[in-house]
Amino acid sequence: MGRLDRYIFSTAAVAFAGVVIVLAGMIWSTQALRQLDLVTSQGQTILAFVAITSLTMPTLVLVIAPAALFIATAYTLLKLNGDSEIVVMAAAGMNPWRVLRALILLALLVSAFCAALAISVVPTSLRAFRDQVTKVRADVVSFVAQPGRFITLTPGLVFHVRERAANGVMRGIFIHDARDKEITTYLADRGQIVDSDAGTFLVLENGSIHRRGGEKNNSTSVVEFQRYALDLSSLAPNNQGQDVRPAERPLAYVLNPPANDVYQLTQPGRFREELHKRLSAGLYPLAYFAIAAAALARPRTTRQSRGAALVAIIPAMAVVQIGNFAIAGQLRTQDMAVPLIYLFPLVVVILCALTLSDRIHLAPPRALSARAEELRQRLSGGKAA
Repeated sequence: MGRLDRYIFSTAAVAFAGVVIVLAGMIWSTQALRQLDLVTSQGQTILAFVAITSLTMPTLVLVIAPAALFIATAYTLLKLNGDSEIVVMAAAGMNPWRVLRALILLALLVSAFCAALAISVVPTSLRAFRDQVTKVRADVVSFVAQPGRFITLTPGLVFHVRERAANGVMRGIFIHDARDKEITTYLADRGQIVDSDAGTFLVLENGSIHRRGGEKNNSTSVVEFQRYALDLSSLAPNNQGQDVRPAERPLAYVLNPPANDVYQLTQPGRFREELHKRLSAGLYPLAYFAIAAAALARPRTTRQSRGAALVAIIPAMAVVQIGNFAIAGQLRTQDMAVPLIYLFPLVVVILCALTLSDRIHLAPPRALSARAEELRQRLSGGKAA
């Protein structure tokens, strides 16, 4: 890589990294507020809060990276144009493809990065996030619940303990579970966490279970017990057993889901949708890059032409984004959407390459161009006055 390529590559790479860091940080800060109860109401440290919420960062980066590549490409080309560097390169005999060589390398690296995120990193991070939040919600029973306080583990699930000894024995236990139609209340004199091969249990002693039916059944039953083992997995939020979403499954599982998977039984198209969304994720950064390159890689000598190029990018970007969403939304039910999810970004790249090579010419309607020129002249006349 020569000095010119290094200069262009470093300019674009720094811009790409900066956009990703800033946007991901802003979005992460808003998303992290949803998990703020890990610190405020469930006694976790700020380090644990940051560690858990940071598991959502791969998903954010995957969403942001294509747009960040587009912004970095547009910024670099506009900078080269604004400093007349592209004009000098063109005068020296360099064609637009020579100018774009370093940017194409960056686009390929970002594409591979997005593919790795979608195929492996994001599912792993989503599963880890789910497991960590579930663990924190369950651990609050034995390690975090403050004596004398009513702790809401999840909406409809309240835990209270009168006192807790240094050896982990809790006294005066109250658990109120109103998540289902049947409301269940557990009362026990004492209890302790017990780990076994079958799982983690809260063993209650000398207590009772009060069950009350829903709106159609107002009957109440009371069962007294001397010893009762409560599975702590039932205290986890959104308890669904092994019903892990396809987005959280590894690629090998998505490729060949077992027949007894709940989503395979009820929504078999979910795995097909997830598979092709992952495999096609690396193509869309190339489409965004191609649009910016086709619009801005040629030398521009007037402010008008750069403005027109930027205005032309907006509908092109909208078409790619809407097309991606529309095709992805059909993957679950339509077989024809499977090849389209791959062909669509490739067609965009080919059209942009042909435009850049002067094989085809794309221009805005004459009426729009005339209106833009009229507006420019008015603004210029106003400034001159």
